[in-house]
Amino acid sequence: MHNILYIYYIDKKQNLKEKIMFKKIALAAALTASASFATWDYFPILDGGKGQAELDVAYFKIEKLSELQIAAAARYSITPNFEFGIGIPFLLYAAYDGESYDDVAGLGKIQLMTRYQFTPNVSAFVDFILPTCGDNTCDDDGAFAFHFGAQYSQKFGIVNFGSELGLQLETAGDNDVTPPWELNIGVEADFEVNPVFVPYVGLETHTLLGKYSYKGDDASKSYTGKTGFDPYFGFTANITPQVYAGAQLRFGIGEDYYGENTLTTITAKVGFNF
Repeated sequence: MHNILYIYYIDKKQNLKEKIMFKKIALAAALTASASFATWDYFPILDGGKGQAELDVAYFKIEKLSELQIAAAARYSITPNFEFGIGIPFLLYAAYDGESYDDVAGLGKIQLMTRYQFTPNVSAFVDFILPTCGDNTCDDDGAFAFHFGAQYSQKFGIVNFGSELGLQLETAGDNDVTPPWELNIGVEADFEVNPVFVPYVGLETHTLLGKYSYKGDDASKSYTGKTGFDPYFGFTANITPQVYAGAQLRFGIGEDYYGENTLTTITAKVGFNF
């Protein structure tokens, strides 16, 4: 499962420039897919009547900010061509410059994921990100987000290749601010060296399109073209036909998107096939 966790905004006294920076970090960490927000993966959906449940634990670090989060997620193929999923993130701990924020723990933004597979190689997806995050956790302003796009996958011997092109839009929340659109492109190669151990490498890019607006009027300079790059690598271990586990290391780089510092994310997962 791609990363549906979030870097949260934890200091409500930051100025506008800092708020925008941390919001962009949040989008990248969450997106991912999403722009991003993340689809489950870049590969064909499961057979009809089958599903997966997964628990992720992630540690984020960028400059002086660190966070520990968990996410519970599940997906199920209602038909051989249609998949529905849900991701529920929860912030456990956050600290800035050594000072912990004990009051920020709480529910994040719940994500609903749908995919339809047109051919064995091509599918389309629409994700809905709900404003379920509490004020103490991520300063939620009641905005909804939508992430949609297409995926292509192909197997070449032991290499399973997957890719995605997506666009994320966010509505104006209670503060009447609408952020730029965000285009995401992702590629991943899984190396099925044996049935048990599957290493993989991938790259996601996040490109902003447009300006921030306030009540429909432009409220910032253009951010079009500002891009972040997320190279990552990891592995999945299929312990039994029903149980799997894995780990991933991801870096968020690109001064125009993340600022001068690199976002580092370490994720561990355990899942169950049903």
